[in-house]
Amino acid sequence: MTFPGTKPSRISYPPPVPTGFVDPGGKTPVEKALRTQQAVAELYSRWRAAHPSGIDPDVLKNNAGAFSVSDAALALQPALDAVKAYSDAASKKVSDLIDGQKVGDDVASQIAAQRFWDRSRRTLDSIKDGSKAVAAAQNLVANASGDQIPVLVEELSDYLAQRNLPAGWLPDALSQKIPGLSDAQADATLKARQHAVLAQNHHALTNAIEKDLAAPPLLDPSQVSAEPYGG
Repeated sequence: MTFPGTKPSRISYPPPVPTGFVDPGGKTPVEKALRTQQAVAELYSRWRAAHPSGIDPDVLKNNAGAFSVSDAALALQPALDAVKAYSDAASKKVSDLIDGQKVGDDVASQIAAQRFWDRSRRTLDSIKDGSKAVAAAQNLVANASGDQIPVLVEELSDYLAQRNLPAGWLPDALSQKIPGLSDAQADATLKARQHAVLAQNHHALTNAIEKDLAAPPLLDPSQVSAEPYGG
């Protein structure tokens, strides 16, 4: 209702959700994902800032999350998925290097491998104290020759599991004995940590978009390393 001499108030509405999104590029999936997250956060912040004053609170409430269907926001998940695939490929390389350690198919190699493991198992079985048995297993790996490492790759993990002994040390111990494994493990660790950082960014940003909150600060995955935590 209006009164004589007055003008009807102008109704304010949220701005339309922007369409289109320019791929920010990147030399690696990690770099591309971060650039995508940064670009989306910037576009989202500009869209929020473009809201005029005077929008009815109910309209704002109903419009919350509208940006989540924008072309920009829809680019977030594929970028993160590419980083996950990048990380998975690095982990697979580690597994392939370990799995590639095989005992030779010839009879002599098979007999030698069986004798070596039989001796090793008897030694480990004779040590009832768990911590001492683990120490003996570590020494076994450290002192193994090149043709003995495949035997330990095939047998030792299962043996430790059967005795409920910790085996988290085994990949690092093997990395000192298998060519290229140490570098592959470091690469896999780095990429897994970078994915974790970007996944955290993704969760924080998409949550803000869904709830019409300010864009959160984004962490830089280039700041993480493969170094042991607390080292």
